[in-house]
Amino acid sequence: MKNNKTLATIGIILVILAWGISFLSIKVVVEIVQPMTLGFIRFFIATILLYFVVKIKCPNEKLQKKDYVNMMLAGFIGVTLYFYFENNGIKILPPSSASLIIALIPIFTLIFDAIIFRTRITIIQIISVVLSLAGIYYLVGVNITDLFVSEHGKGYLMMFGAVMAWVVYCITTKPLFDKYSQTFIVYYQSLFGTILFLPFALFEKNLWASIDLNISLNLIYLSVICSAVAFVVYVYSMKELGVFTTSLYLNVMPIITCVFSYIILDDIIEKNQIIGGIMIIISVYLSSYQEYKTKKVQKLN
Repeated sequence: MKNNKTLATIGIILVILAWGISFLSIKVVVEIVQPMTLGFIRFFIATILLYFVVKIKCPNEKLQKKDYVNMMLAGFIGVTLYFYFENNGIKILPPSSASLIIALIPIFTLIFDAIIFRTRITIIQIISVVLSLAGIYYLVGVNITDLFVSEHGKGYLMMFGAVMAWVVYCITTKPLFDKYSQTFIVYYQSLFGTILFLPFALFEKNLWASIDLNISLNLIYLSVICSAVAFVVYVYSMKELGVFTTSLYLNVMPIITCVFSYIILDDIIEKNQIIGGIMIIISVYLSSYQEYKTKKVQKLN
């Protein structure tokens, strides 16, 4: 048991390193390979690998006909649409800023849970929402009008689109977790997402002649490490360490992106980004901790 937890801890650390650095890889690749083509290539390779994982881990699971539409819809929203927004956003923004916006997913999930499912919000969660909004203000550093006309503004809108797509994806996927394992769900959603990337990718103009060893290695890294291997390791770590502990590690991901952006891409991290980033990370931590406490109380009762 102790060895399992040690292995899971090492695993989740490697996962957040991989996912944190993935923002840099996307930034490099989208200069040559267009966003939807990148999504197609990445998930085409990942889906093939996940197929073998599913055959080993859950060989007896079958997708029921009545769930095809819901699974395809979730695949479109959580894979095709999400990465349309994320890849386009990262193409415009520094990876550090993009990763901090993505870190807001738990906060926006909390807000939509309260609106749609009438979930009760505690004082700590309200503080986390306010803090995150203040963090966004410092991070973005532009007014509402500039968001719609400036290039950076469009990048932030794309990243917020990715956040919203993921929130809707979580709501769409919720009923499926009662019927199928997480690995099985991700395989089929990746499969459908890959298929739905194709019509968009066909209309993109890519600089195929400019693909070199560096681009190829980044593509392999995004497909094999970030989309297939990291997911399997993450599921294992979550099972051994629990949802709360793994989510705390994930909250560190934007810091990793910022550090490696500074080291590798020579990104200049400005004062307002540091202030906004700290606010966002603290707000996500508070939200995660409150969710953990609430679930712990529910179990005791």
